[in-house]
Amino acid sequence: MLSLYLAVLDDQSNEEQFIDVYNTYKRLVYHTAYKIMGDSYLAEDVLQEVFLYVAKNFSKIHRENCHELAAYLVSCSRSRAYDMLRKQREEPLEEVPDAPDNAPVPDDAAVSADNIQHLTELIGQMKPMYRDPLRLLAMGYTNREIAESLGLTDEVVRMRLFRGRKLLWKELNSRE
Repeated sequence: MLSLYLAVLDDQSNEEQFIDVYNTYKRLVYHTAYKIMGDSYLAEDVLQEVFLYVAKNFSKIHRENCHELAAYLVSCSRSRAYDMLRKQREEPLEEVPDAPDNAPVPDDAAVSADNIQHLTELIGQMKPMYRDPLRLLAMGYTNREIAESLGLTDEVVRMRLFRGRKLLWKELNSRE
């Protein structure tokens, strides 16, 4: 694989420097991608794409400060991994049959229409700081996407979701 990167290197005089960068940071890029992707093959794809980009733009990348270079490569890895996840989500899924299966539903998984209505009302009555993240989560957005759309950090979104669920749980248990 290294020979492919060297073939697209923008300046052939930088081959040794590129090999050093690749050998030094390939594990960092791979592990960053693996944490996000959760799949070794997809993490390898991210690794390949990141270093292909680095090879094409090697003369433009600042390599003097190893900490800045590492941070840049981590940023590229994260960005590419999230892009791949987003594209996977946008791909059409397999067709789901319209006919319901006859598998039994566990008692604790069955939710009555009354409970759903009550839960919807409770969420609607919450402060927007808890209501908005909960609604976006229910629509299938990830914490990161919720944070981006609401202009918050991931940590703030995580905490608001936790507190919002806690308030809902408290309200639902007081009803019974």
